[in-house]
Amino acid sequence: MKLADLKILDPSLAPLDENTEIEIQGLTTFDFPKAQSAAFIKDNKFLRKVRSKIESNDWSESFLILEAKFLDRIDGEDLEFLKSNFKALLKVDSVALCMSFISRPFYDELYLELNDMVDGRQMGTASVHPTSWIAQGAHIGEGVIIGEGVKVHSGARIMSFAKIDAGSEIFPNVTIYPYVEIGKNCRIHSGTVIGADGFGYNFDKGIHHKVWHMGSVKIDDDVEIGANSCVDQGTFSPTLIGRGTKIDNHVQIGHNVVLGMGVILCGHVAIGGSAKVGDFCVFGGKAALGDGFTLGKACQVAGAGMVNCDWPDGSVVGGHPARPVKEWMKGIAYLRKMSLQ
Repeated sequence: MKLADLKILDPSLAPLDENTEIEIQGLTTFDFPKAQSAAFIKDNKFLRKVRSKIESNDWSESFLILEAKFLDRIDGEDLEFLKSNFKALLKVDSVALCMSFISRPFYDELYLELNDMVDGRQMGTASVHPTSWIAQGAHIGEGVIIGEGVKVHSGARIMSFAKIDAGSEIFPNVTIYPYVEIGKNCRIHSGTVIGADGFGYNFDKGIHHKVWHMGSVKIDDDVEIGANSCVDQGTFSPTLIGRGTKIDNHVQIGHNVVLGMGVILCGHVAIGGSAKVGDFCVFGGKAALGDGFTLGKACQVAGAGMVNCDWPDGSVVGGHPARPVKEWMKGIAYLRKMSLQ
């Protein structure tokens, strides 16, 4: 979209160099650089967090939208760093509200014309391998690709342009949203929803303004997801589930989460948006990881543990807030002892 069109949605949006010929073709995040797309930075803390990603990827054909208050405080070196890495810099009064305002037209470009009312097999747009098993009452959307030996049970809805690779099984009443990609030999159990919008709103003047999600979900091979769980799609880049990960019933995985290989999530676990979980981590039942935090590889979180900071490889934590398990258990024992005196 041209800058003039986006300014109708957010009048505060303006280029730093007065170049009005800017045309933005999409929105993205720092994990997935895309040419002609825009990413967002709100403050110096986030800049420090993503600086290495900017340095290690080519952003020369991409745009960066910055909050005006942040620009007022940024030092000259950081500003030159950003100018040298991006095609153009733009500023807005509020990055959060800008995300809400300008994400809608890009969402509409991807979703508005999709037809999930008529089965893609009737329209001749779906590709279903002849060895797959599709039950009566299953819906296959337009442009869907179903691989060799896939089983789709009755009541499942595979929406437009989703892809399911060889040997996977989709059980009754599962919903796979548009553009979701599922790898080989996966099992998705009844009632689970893959690719619904993440829970993203920005409050202003009595209104919760929606952030329009279009990042979808990518699930690697050999993943199993239990019944009635949810994996939300990313905002502008995908939520990722690593190879061999196993997810129990009633688990919530927020937008832009990255789960590594072989992760175990027991029942009622909740993983907050943009959190990262390293390979072979284990979460006990009802445990949670807060938005944006990172667990290293092979960490363990005890049941009902609430993680609200980053932890390195091999950490074993529990409690609320989560602390090393031995420390947490000593604290519980001390409280019990004192309460009985």
